[in-house]
Amino acid sequence: MGREYSLTEIFAIKFVLADVVIIMALLFAGPLYAVAITALLLASVFLAWYLTQRVGTRSDRDDAPDASDPVTRLQNRYAAGELSESEFEAKLERLIDANERAERAGVETEELSLERSN
Repeated sequence: MGREYSLTEIFAIKFVLADVVIIMALLFAGPLYAVAITALLLASVFLAWYLTQRVGTRSDRDDAPDASDPVTRLQNRYAAGELSESEFEAKLERLIDANERAERAGVETEELSLERSN
């Protein structure tokens, strides 16, 4: 297929094209049209930047583990050395118990995929 352009290259091309359009508007239509076109081009650049930032943020969020997941938070605390092994196991056991009680009560919970290891 075609060459893929980086975001920087796309913005550079857009600015060169914008300069050409603004100069043409100044030459043929007058200063009022040039100002209007400049405002539209700046708005489109801002919109393109905003949308690329949102898309990047959303994909990062989808790839990252869910920070609100209690098991993940517990694992992160254990990995950071905030919890001893016995504290980690006790807290994990409480999470498993709470998840099992919720399932028995028919309460919808997010999938924690917790199983007791006997």
